Amino acid sequence: MVYPNKWNLSHYFYTGLEDPKITMDIANILPLVDNFAKKYEHIFHTFTTTTQILWFYNDYTIMSHDMATPSYYLFYRSSLDTQDLAVTKRMGEIDYIYTEASNRLLFVAQGWKKIWYNQIITWANDPALSRYKNDLISTSDSIRYILLEAEEKVLNLKSRPLGLANSLHDELTGSYEFTMMINDEEKKLTEEEVRSYRQHIDRNIRKESYHSLRRIYNSKQTQISLGNIYTSIVKDWSSEITMRWYPDTVMVQRNISEEMDDAVVDMLLSEVEKAYPLYQRYLKIKAKMLWLENIFAVYDVGAPLGIVDKDFTFDEAYDLHLSVMKDFDAEFYDYSLKMIQEERIDVFPRAGKRGWAYASYRKWEESFVLLNFTGKLRDVSTISHELGHAIHGYLSQWQEAPVYDSALSMAETASIFSEMLLGEKVKSLVTPEEYREYLNERLGDIFSTIFRQVQYVAFERDVHTQIHSGSELTYKDLNILWRLHQDKLYGGVVVYDIDAESESGWSMIPHIFHTPFYCYAYAFGNLLTFALYNKVQEGSLSVEDYKDILRSGGSERPRDLLSRYGIDIASPEFYQSGLREVEKMVEEFEKLA
Repeated sequence: MVYPNKWNLSHYFYTGLEDPKITMDIANILPLVDNFAKKYEHIFHTFTTTTQILWFYNDYTIMSHDMATPSYYLFYRSSLDTQDLAVTKRMGEIDYIYTEASNRLLFVAQGWKKIWYNQIITWANDPALSRYKNDLISTSDSIRYILLEAEEKVLNLKSRPLGLANSLHDELTGSYEFTMMINDEEKKLTEEEVRSYRQHIDRNIRKESYHSLRRIYNSKQTQISLGNIYTSIVKDWSSEITMRWYPDTVMVQRNISEEMDDAVVDMLLSEVEKAYPLYQRYLKIKAKMLWLENIFAVYDVGAPLGIVDKDFTFDEAYDLHLSVMKDFDAEFYDYSLKMIQEERIDVFPRAGKRGWAYASYRKWEESFVLLNFTGKLRDVSTISHELGHAIHGYLSQWQEAPVYDSALSMAETASIFSEMLLGEKVKSLVTPEEYREYLNERLGDIFSTIFRQVQYVAFERDVHTQIHSGSELTYKDLNILWRLHQDKLYGGVVVYDIDAESESGWSMIPHIFHTPFYCYAYAFGNLLTFALYNKVQEGSLSVEDYKDILRSGGSERPRDLLSRYGIDIASPEFYQSGLREVEKMVEEFEKLA
């Protein structure tokens, strides 16, 4: 079957930037805010009844949804072409409006602060407000970090330049043009296409792929630009810690937003770092299989074993995903088919398009998925991964808007679970030799989404801690720190082809710019998914139980939600059991070698 491969944004949003409706919707943002403020500004802090809070939640939800629609559209348009200056200009204009809107809504946070903890917790325990309980609990936790209204206004105004820094990162990296020499021919490629060659069977092409990326990212101009953008973002994060009187640890803001205890996150990072030798063991096996012992380079880490170098068309890949979903659950299958039929998946890389992949969803709206499909098996896994996110967004629609979004620590559950389902399907379709190649790729992905993500966070924590302590870091300092954490992860197995001062790998990771410390959610999500998947396979957790976890959205704290299904994320055993599953796969790989 031939599937649509581009978004049809005009069907869901506007016909274009000149559509009178987007102009009207943007013009209506501040009047929406003013009408809400007129109704609640002088009375919200006096509320004492459940009925009053229900009215407030209803009106706030509708206002928030309507004022956000133009922003979603512009974000999607920018993703399709980061170099579209008309879109960039419109995004800057609307960002100014949102800053003004935020200032006019400061009375909400101030109102919660005046209502204070005891009343909020009373509401949280009221059955009539049970569907808002977790939002009320989160609010009660956060009010201690809310400043006076005048101070909050200053922070809002300060946030606009930071938003421009993130936009600059996307616009800058989206403008990069890459070239590679392939079969003595110079080709112009997108970044995603260049990255796909890092898994090529030909070692020289893999090496050329890395050199292509470094020709751009290691240039002095790029290093200066991205180094200053990144340290500016880190300094802003640090200033929030100081001004809001957060506990003086650099990750506490993220942990609060993720509803994760500091001790639980520290345990996750510690247990994975202690297991780094398992990754090194895998790399040693792989180096031996590739006859690259003692010369195993960074561009060999993602190498195939030489048995299979299969390409997929997108239609073949999507059919495979659909067959996996059909075997697992009818609702998963139906929604996956609906996504592609309704033109809500943008498939192929092209010049200017945002790199990597993502799924986007919100209350009362359909999910959208952005891919950069280049035909490799990893791209097939990416389809299942991002469609898992989209399905999660669909199942969460049952929740009220304030508790619709799950914490990032739970947001990777459905995506990784879908990848595991795909893995079982692939295993049943291939020969033993092909399975060895698949297991190599699967382990590579697992180590990337658990171990490498923890390495990223360890690097981030180091950078944030030094800057928060008053140190000034140049791009060369960042490169040296990156190499330090690479050394811990690789344990001497990988031979470097550049010196530490030129090791710019950090600058190629968009998450550390856009969402500091987000990457531990991938590691947590993988280990959690091993636990959930094993429970489903052994029958102690039904498919409906698993779907109920997804349907919960952000309505419960991760620790409380999972404990109802026999999972204790505060126990080292939880992380160790997940890592043992990885060790079993390494042992299987070792036997095949």
